[in-house]
Amino acid sequence: MSITLTSQMNSVFEYGIKVMQKHEEPIIQEWENILLHLKKTKERSFNEMEEAIGYFKNLIFKTNIHEKDSEDSSQQKSFPSSDQLFISFEIHQSFLILLENVVHTIIQTDPKHAQKDHQAIQYVFDKIGAGILTNPHQNFTIETFLQELVSSNQFPVQWAALVNNNGTHYHVKRLVNQEDTYVINNVLKADSIFGLSEMLLSEMDKEQRKKFNVLPISYHDSTLLFCINSMETSNFVPFITYSLRIFQQGQDTLALSRQEQDWRDSVILFNEMIMRSRSYQEAIENITAGFVNYLPFERSALFSYTLNDDAGIGMHAQGLDNEIIQNIAENINNLPIIQKNLNFLQLYGKNMKYFQPIYIKEASAGFPNRYVQQFQLGSLVVAPIFTTVDNKLLGAVLLDQGPNKKFQLNQETVTALARFGQSAGEILSKFTSHNSEQKTLALQLSPREIDVLQLMAKGASTHQAASELHLSEYTVRDYVSAIMQKMDAQNRTEAVARAIRENII
Repeated sequence: MSITLTSQMNSVFEYGIKVMQKHEEPIIQEWENILLHLKKTKERSFNEMEEAIGYFKNLIFKTNIHEKDSEDSSQQKSFPSSDQLFISFEIHQSFLILLENVVHTIIQTDPKHAQKDHQAIQYVFDKIGAGILTNPHQNFTIETFLQELVSSNQFPVQWAALVNNNGTHYHVKRLVNQEDTYVINNVLKADSIFGLSEMLLSEMDKEQRKKFNVLPISYHDSTLLFCINSMETSNFVPFITYSLRIFQQGQDTLALSRQEQDWRDSVILFNEMIMRSRSYQEAIENITAGFVNYLPFERSALFSYTLNDDAGIGMHAQGLDNEIIQNIAENINNLPIIQKNLNFLQLYGKNMKYFQPIYIKEASAGFPNRYVQQFQLGSLVVAPIFTTVDNKLLGAVLLDQGPNKKFQLNQETVTALARFGQSAGEILSKFTSHNSEQKTLALQLSPREIDVLQLMAKGASTHQAASELHLSEYTVRDYVSAIMQKMDAQNRTEAVARAIRENII
């Protein structure tokens, strides 16, 4: 099954929950200290904060993170997905910030904490904060639809049931009666819908039973059963059919809205991650990690693009062997799909808004067979890295969902990819000079060439550099020659001086 943007963002949410669970005791202790302070000072907000802390303790710490590994699936407890966070009580946003800050402070005491941890925690609180401001009617599920229908006076519906079929029998997942309550009753099961209907009718008074019929209506992979007055059956069918259609339209609209929010959330998290980069090298590392952390992909490889050589040079990888990627230097003419899009870009005056992410359903259709075999490529996405100010293509990130995985690409992910590419381009430009020639210089140098430059700056000899990088002296000499040529330097000293001056090393 393909990873979706929504499932990826839910994974970020769950990761944030797990990080907090690892620090359960100190977090709860600090929250309790806040309550104690409010109680001592007789603050009016005590009750509000107490309810909020109770909600967070139940949400975050009620599930053991090891339970998902249980062999007994019936005992597993899943984390609430980010689209199920609708709060039934009010809490001031400042309280949310206070509770979140406590968590960040405690997580920071862990020597193994990472930026990813803090971002995931922030995402959890952001989604909960959004749930507070969300209209509660947006949480209108099929269960609440049945509840509203049974409790209304439009039709005399005695009860309604949501029925699932597990392949061997039909069972009642939800039963809503006129007392406006939910009854989870998986014990009620039968070999057929008719048998299950008879079983449900047998629970009613014998005389009352004669006045009602059970009407089955298909709904997606389930069946809805409605117990209604026999006299109203003919009128009820068109009413419930129309109502379900309107209900589904509302659900579809809400799903689209949440998908749009998912890609916006992913862009925000990615931007926050890469903006913290303190060097060019850290920027390329954060970019490759961000494409995997916040988009539905498992492997990413960042390549620079040099217009003069018309070549792609491996820079960094996530989920792949980094050294192998860094040793790749491929002429774009050998990649017909990418070359075709570059020609299209030139045709439209190099305006980057026309250069969209390229989805390749079968990698073998656009990439040399040696790469397809070496990296076990299935479906593939090529996301351009660019700047919008000067419409410059700096490179691209190649992405997939793992070895030999085939997947589809939806519009939300395409939109996020374009925004990621623009943000990545802007941050890479930040670490180079304002001069257009200097901007491309760092991208023209491969990571291995930069390694050699750094050793040259420390005064290392060719022999010492070869030993440090586990390369032959001949290979290091080739790197040095390439560096001097690309940097238009007369000697090693001049190359090092320019690299330092332009913040390349």
